[in-house]
Amino acid sequence: MSVLCYKCGCTLGELDQYCQQCNTEIEMKAEAATAFAAKIIAKPCPECMRGASPNASTCSACGYDFLRSEPRPLVYASLPRRFGAAAIDFLLVALPLAALWYSNGEPRVVAYFAVMFPFFYCLGFWAMDGATPGKAAFGLRVVTITGEPMNPIASFVRYTGYLVSAVVFMIGFLLIFSNKEHRAFHDYWAGSVVVKSQR
Repeated sequence: MSVLCYKCGCTLGELDQYCQQCNTEIEMKAEAATAFAAKIIAKPCPECMRGASPNASTCSACGYDFLRSEPRPLVYASLPRRFGAAAIDFLLVALPLAALWYSNGEPRVVAYFAVMFPFFYCLGFWAMDGATPGKAAFGLRVVTITGEPMNPIASFVRYTGYLVSAVVFMIGFLLIFSNKEHRAFHDYWAGSVVVKSQR
């Protein structure tokens, strides 16, 4: 099994004592490979989820301090930003549905698309980046109440909260006026909150 030089990264043979590229003496190849891997494998920043060097003390993208290991205080999204983000997302979901409807598509296909497209739209963006295009446009992200990124299960639970809020005369959405975090029913349901992104 070949290993890599911890300085230049070139492949070393089983019996090599020196790196052929940089002439570095390799005394313990396993430790050399581990050292090189530690330099190239990025760790995710808990705030912006960008990759950072394992030896970095702060994230170069958002300034998060890895040594202190305490996330910055969450800054909750304001009502105007949430409404603006919701308007953009509504248009991005509604326009393809309207286009399909007016193109005289098969009703069964339209109904299927109307159910599945919003589902994958929300879950995909929440789980992938924590922000739908509307939220990203306003610098917002959906995170857990502790500031961690949303996983697919939490995203699914949040989406089911959307459905419950909509069925009960949209009352669940009106909860954003009742608390300082501006959390709606689906946020309480999934343990999530919408915050200003640190990116």
